Amino acid sequence: MNRRIFYVLTAVLLIIAAVVVVYFTPLFSVKNFEVRGQEVTSTEEIIEASKLRGGDNLASIDARRAANDVATLPWIAKATVVRSWPDTVAIEVHERQAVMYVKRKDGEHLIDRTGTAFLIDTPPPGSIEIRGTKEDDAELFGKLGEIIESLSDLPEEIVAFEVPDPYSVTLVFDDGRTVEWGAPENNHDKAVATRIVLQREGQHWNVSDPIQVTVK
Repeated sequence: MNRRIFYVLTAVLLIIAAVVVVYFTPLFSVKNFEVRGQEVTSTEEIIEASKLRGGDNLASIDARRAANDVATLPWIAKATVVRSWPDTVAIEVHERQAVMYVKRKDGEHLIDRTGTAFLIDTPPPGSIEIRGTKEDDAELFGKLGEIIESLSDLPEEIVAFEVPDPYSVTLVFDDGRTVEWGAPENNHDKAVATRIVLQREGQHWNVSDPIQVTVK
């Protein structure tokens, strides 16, 4: 056997040995879980949802499938699962924020900034009630989320959106004042106008035309 063949056989044997060690021995089995990013969802819920267990072979786990399974939890908007050698599964999650809610016959539907109604539960403090809608309209609710974004320094003062139709939005503030926003568009200019009128006397303002603001 010449030297070259010997080296090739040795390399092949080493690869086979490495595969055996990684896939067929407990040396690289899952012993630990590291879960990061959660506030509402418990660590135990996240691990359970991943369907990964201690003792699983780390090299054989389906990280994408596990991440997708974790993302089915109501509060989880996104999840990633990665291997941390030699024996740890790291799960990082991004939870939804319930910035709005709407009352329905079956309870209060929590809604995130994208407009997704994701859970029936008690609204957290600071979330804004949506009034006047009959159905959970993700597109409309998403536009309301954009209004919140444009008023990022004021959301704790807003207690409700009154929405009799998709083109008529009124903001209700915690001191009883209202701002008629109109259609959920041109949000930046309307937000500027809203900040200005809230510094003036008056209870009911109309900023649907931010160039020509009126008071009732």
